[in-house]
Amino acid sequence: MLLAAILSIVCVTALLTLPADAAQAATGKPIVGVASKRCLDIQYGSMTAGAQTLIGTCNGGADQRWMRTAEGELRVFDGARCLTAGPVTTTQPRKAVIALCSGSAAQKWSYTSAKTLKHTATGLCLHVRGARTTTGTQVNLHACTTGTNQKWTVPAKLPDTTPPTTPTGLTSSALSCTAVTLSWSASKDAVGVTAYDLYHDGQLVTSVSGTVRSASVKVVAGVPWGWYVNARDAAGNVSQASATVTVTPPQCTTDTVAPSVPTSVAAVASGTSVKVTWAASTDNIAVTRYDVRRDGAVVGSVGGGVLTFTDSGLAVTRAYTYTVIARDAQGNASAASAPSTTTTGAACGSPICGVAQVTTDTDIPWGLATLPDGSVLYARRDAHDIVRLVPTTGVKTTVGAVPGAQSTDGEGGVMGIAIASDFTADPWLYIMHTTATDNRIVRMRYAAGKIDTTSVQVLLSGILRNKYHNGGRLRFGPDGMLYASTGDAQNADYAQRLTGTGALNGKILRLTRTGGIPSDNPFSGSYIWSYGHRNPQGIAFDSRGRLWQQEFGNSVMDETNLVVKGGNHGWPQCEGTSGNGCGAAGLIAPKKTYPTADGSCSGLTIVRDVVYVACGRGSRLYREVISGDSLTNVQQFFVGTYGRLRTVEPTSDGGLWLTTTNQGDKDSVANNSNEKILKVTLGG
Repeated sequence: MLLAAILSIVCVTALLTLPADAAQAATGKPIVGVASKRCLDIQYGSMTAGAQTLIGTCNGGADQRWMRTAEGELRVFDGARCLTAGPVTTTQPRKAVIALCSGSAAQKWSYTSAKTLKHTATGLCLHVRGARTTTGTQVNLHACTTGTNQKWTVPAKLPDTTPPTTPTGLTSSALSCTAVTLSWSASKDAVGVTAYDLYHDGQLVTSVSGTVRSASVKVVAGVPWGWYVNARDAAGNVSQASATVTVTPPQCTTDTVAPSVPTSVAAVASGTSVKVTWAASTDNIAVTRYDVRRDGAVVGSVGGGVLTFTDSGLAVTRAYTYTVIARDAQGNASAASAPSTTTTGAACGSPICGVAQVTTDTDIPWGLATLPDGSVLYARRDAHDIVRLVPTTGVKTTVGAVPGAQSTDGEGGVMGIAIASDFTADPWLYIMHTTATDNRIVRMRYAAGKIDTTSVQVLLSGILRNKYHNGGRLRFGPDGMLYASTGDAQNADYAQRLTGTGALNGKILRLTRTGGIPSDNPFSGSYIWSYGHRNPQGIAFDSRGRLWQQEFGNSVMDETNLVVKGGNHGWPQCEGTSGNGCGAAGLIAPKKTYPTADGSCSGLTIVRDVVYVACGRGSRLYREVISGDSLTNVQQFFVGTYGRLRTVEPTSDGGLWLTTTNQGDKDSVANNSNEKILKVTLGG
């Protein structure tokens, strides 16, 4: 990546998409005989399979540039050929020759403490024939000795950058109400698998040794989880995730007793909002949820320990009647409480003044941007296309599909979109999406209600992908630069890497609108703006030009960050403010944290210096006022009203766009959802 500062964007893209062998070609160095001081060479400089090796005067040619890979290969011709053993003959020593690289044991070598190169398959050593030191002397394989004609000075072994293969054959067994056993087939790795990581729905649950093929994990009775496994090697490379196996544990006991009816229900209007309170119900096991009904329809659901709900965005001077129902873990429901009726005021006077459903979609609306004419473009994550919505009429038109987009059997696909402030004069649509091999940022021209797919330009590629943790938001800053949030690709080590494999992951990136690296980025020649992020998604700027960011935690807490240029925001040492490494010098603490049960927040936007955060698992919208460097007056809206919320963006008239993500948001199947796009009118 350091080369990117001096390359054109075409060259940057090419470097990031080259095979590992070609990208590392510059690391090729000579193998020098200790006795002869001559270099291991190829006869006639030939690349033909079977060409003989010999010693020659060192000249730096391609036939003397050797790479010693992490897998034990000795590659020459900038990685295109491998050293191997020639055929066995009865009249000649066994030659050391080159061949097309195959990864077989016949092409593996170990460098011993005695400075010999020992052939893995035969146990023989690389040997200068006759102990000669003259140029042109053949090199062959011979029984290992202590002779100096078998001693070599070799290049350092290249780092292992190849991940294990994807685990297969994941199955579940021994399912009970508290645990399940997961088993899988072994992954393959050129060096060796050292661990398997087990996840459900993007959350790391446990890790086991690379020699283990099954594990018993805890479950929650009655709650379906999607399980999968990744393989990891000693260098920290992580495979792509296995296929998902969904497990729904049975209940531990049959419970047919409903909770008691909630009492003391009171609805009190304040402007166009209503606060509903009630007294706790009882249950033979536990109350897990309360459903709040307005005029007979459920408008909110809160946890069993919560005894209040605020209903917002109602009509003025209208009477509403509320009842509350208690539920337990097995779905037993109480009868409805006694009703409580209240009448809203003649004016709003509250933060949320109205909500209107503008349209629905059969796919997941993910990225969303408002065009200068007031229409909206939004990305359909799993369908891989972009839709134009006219809010005043609800008319929708598909404006084009994203070339090369591919899903991940999880949360990849077509994600963030953005436009620059001068879109009318320079109509490029910026898109972050997943491909078969990576995540990347591209742009395409938008004209006459269509995106020109022939105009696609890849601005940045090589952002590693996985089933989950792909990040994906894009936002133009007040400085005219494009900011992007990237996930750690389910490899926490990447979040702390500033160079090498994974350096673009677990970051906020900053690039020019043509894909260049801004000269004032904090790390010379790097797109990195901040690091130490797990799976950041929402990003937005306040009136002072400061960047705020929303990030998924693992199992303890999510976080909202005020991003610091060049700053380390702590992952994986810290999850929010939790972890043994928290408080260490140089780590930047979040400005707000949320229990994951109330969070799993994806979208973040800012309107009039108020932060709005849209949450999935928490099924709510947080409203938080920016005061100096802090977030104050935290309020929660739509708790359970619309289910899981994905994206929140500003409207052209000072309100909010809000999208749901209730069905099919973890399976990558196109058009298996029923989602809403809502327009929220804001008050004071």
